Parts: sequence; structure tokens; C-alpha cells
Amino acid sequence: MSDRAIRSLAILGGGIVGLSAAAAFARALPQLAVSVIETAPDPAALADRLPGSTSTIHRFHARIGLDEATLLRAGAAVPRLGLRFENWPAGAARWFHVHGEHGAPAGNVAFHQLWARARREGRAEAWHRHAVAGVLAEAGKFVHPRPGTPFAAFDYALRLVSERYCAALAALAASLRVTGLAGAFGGIERRADGGVAALLLAGGRRIEADLYIDASGPAAPLAAALAPGFEDWSATLPFDRLDLGAAPASAADPADTIIGGQAGWQFAAPLPGKTILGRVHGDRGEGQSIAIRPGRRSTPWTHNVVALGDAAVALDPLHWPNLHLAQSGIMRAIELLPGRDCHPVEIAEYNRRANAEAERMRDFQALHYLRLGLPIAVPNSLARILALFERRGQFVHEDEDSLLEEIWISALLGLGVLPQAIDPSAAGVPAEVAAAGMAEMRAGLAALPARVPAYAEYLARCEIPAV
Repeated sequence: MSDRAIRSLAILGGGIVGLSAAAAFARALPQLAVSVIETAPDPAALADRLPGSTSTIHRFHARIGLDEATLLRAGAAVPRLGLRFENWPAGAARWFHVHGEHGAPAGNVAFHQLWARARREGRAEAWHRHAVAGVLAEAGKFVHPRPGTPFAAFDYALRLVSERYCAALAALAASLRVTGLAGAFGGIERRADGGVAALLLAGGRRIEADLYIDASGPAAPLAAALAPGFEDWSATLPFDRLDLGAAPASAADPADTIIGGQAGWQFAAPLPGKTILGRVHGDRGEGQSIAIRPGRRSTPWTHNVVALGDAAVALDPLHWPNLHLAQSGIMRAIELLPGRDCHPVEIAEYNRRANAEAERMRDFQALHYLRLGLPIAVPNSLARILALFERRGQFVHEDEDSLLEEIWISALLGLGVLPQAIDPSAAGVPAEVAAAGMAEMRAGLAALPARVPAYAEYLARCEIPAV
């Protein structure tokens, strides 16, 4: 390694986020000395506690060398096709938000343009019924994607059993020679340039490293000691309390259930041996609710300290963004890893990209609350998205948006946002021709669930513990 290369990394927080960072850095930089301070879990660190992920988790696992089949057999995860929305918007029919392709373009004409026209004319079924994952989720079926078959054009996420997933990450980190030590944050020693010279643990132990990661949760004592600035999003994201509970195992289901309401929303996520239940709301009365302060740290990377997970951005669990943003931040930090001087140019680029990604996720959640009829402050960035889409069904995907365009379009259409006018390109496809093509497509998709097993049966075939 060069004289200016980072040689040591200390991570505050031994939960899922901290161990994800440890495994990723150790895998990418084998000569790096990585240590994890295993602090007491923070109940408000949602990325460490919640069962949800997005489909990007597969890419992260591939990068760190975590085998999905092993996770499934260990009962640490089960596949999830998407989310079943009920009463969202209020009184709306049930709809599914799933991963993967919906429909097929007609030449250069996007499918959603043709669907929107047919929908206004009363000739199109629900949007999710034009996707493989959608018809499987609605039928309670599952199969892993199979290249070269009709089951190739969809994706899926994972439900995680937090304690087992954390154990799998810990085993992987240990195999990569990551050092773990118990401790609690006690303070820092500053360098002359303002960075951290040493992390002090309660009891006086001193930890020196070239780079530090705060993965300890939303209190972020290490990151806050350098840069306390925080951008509050509570005017846009109205719910700041989460009640978590568990129920006995329920019927196996490839989709999580999301139920909307004016006073909050509820979710149910079936896992091996239990069902995780949650209620997201704004009632600050008595109880054991987990407090959420929606917003982001203004500068997630300051000098030689990087905030990740809930230490960097706090969101409620709608669409399970918490672990997704943490693991995205880890890979971004590795991609932009500077030398030991942590040059301001590289740090500024990390912060620009991290903040833009977090803001886009905020807008995605805000879209749902706006369509639920809640009186929220609409960010200008979301207003632009809605203006373009409501006008002619156009959507402009931004570089730092880690949500695919299909994810946004599925949410917009599922939430009932229809273009007011047809795009000129779509107008060139005769309505009757488009309707006939959609009917044929729907017939083919409707036949697919009969070819695959029920979700519970598939889990059993894969040696996954029964849900």
C-alpha cells in the first residue's frame, strides 16, 4: 500500500450496518486492518432491527461474498416479491408493488404510456398484473428468476431475520480477519486539522485508526462530535413513532402487507417462526414506541469520520429503505475512498451523492403520504416529478437515485397518479392495437402461477425453514 493509503478502519457499532461495513471493507481491501467496537444495540437503529430490504441486497451480498442459499437454509432470510398495499390511497383497491419489468414497450413507446391510456378508457387491469412478480405475488406463488424462461424478467428482495442475519455477517467478518471488541463510546481525541486522532471507549481504552465509521444508530455520537448539523424532514414525513411487535407464524406469503390510514400505517412481514408486526404513527403518548427523527445528517462524511445507516439518515420503514441506504453508502465510501488525508474534494463528492440519494428516497416516501391525503410539505424535487408525470407520463431518472425507474413508475401508477395527456409517441399506436396486445400479454402472465409451486412449498423445496 502507498504511504498515503488508509491502513486501518475502526467501526463504532456491531450491528448489521457495522458488520456489513466491516465485511465490505475487508473484502475490498484485504490489507486493511478493520476493527468493530460492539456497542450496545440502539433500539432506534432501524437498519439493524427491521426485516426489510430491497432487491439491491443481492448485489451487496455478491460484493462481500455472502451466499444467499446459505442464508436461506440457515433461516436468516426468505425471498420477498414485493408489498401488498391496502387502503392506500384511502378506499383504493388492493395493489402490489413488485420488482422487475412491467409489460413490454411497443417499439420506442414505453409500456406505461399505453397502459395509462387504456386505464383511463377502462380497458386495463391493475398495473401489477402486467408483471411476472405481480401475478406471482397475488397468487401466493414464488420461484427464483430463471434466465431464458418467462420467469427471467423479475426481481425480488429478502426478508431478514435480524439476529440470524447479523450472526451470518459476524461469521463472514471473522473469516476476513476483522477484529471485534466490546465497548461503549467515551469520547474522541481531535487532530490539529479537526479530524479524529483516537476514539476513546468508556473505561479509557484508546482506539487509533486512519478512518472511522459511525454505525451506532441515530444518536451518532462519533459523527455528531465532529459535525452536529441535521436537516429535519418532519414537515414532509409526518410519522415519527414506530411500534414493533411479533405474532406467531402466519401463512407463508411472498408479499409484505402494508395498510394505510390517516393516523398512521401498519405492516406485517412473515418470517421463519414468527410474523413481525409494526405500526408507524405520530402519537407521542405513553408506550414503548421507537422515536424516529426523519431527516439526514448534513455532512455524513466529515474529516476522517463517515456516518452510515441511521447515523446518517433516518426514515420510517415504508418500502424498507433503511438497510438499503446503509449498504449503498458503504459501497460508495469504498468507491470514493481517499488517502489518509481525506481530501475535501473526495469527501464533498461523497456527501453530494449520499445526500442526493437520501433526498430522492425522502421524496419517494413523501409521494405515498401525499397520495394518502396527508397535509405534508411537498419538496420542490417531488413537485417536479409529479408535474412531469401528471402532464404526459414522463419520468426523469436522476443519477444518484438508487431506486430504479420501474420502482417509481409502479408507485406512481399504483397510487393512482395518471397522466393527463398521452405522450405523442404513444398516440401513434392505435388504441385497439394496444388493448389487444395488453389482453394477450395478460393472458400469458395469468397462466404463469399454475406452473410454479405455492410459496410455502417452494421454501420447503429450498430447505428453508417453514414460515
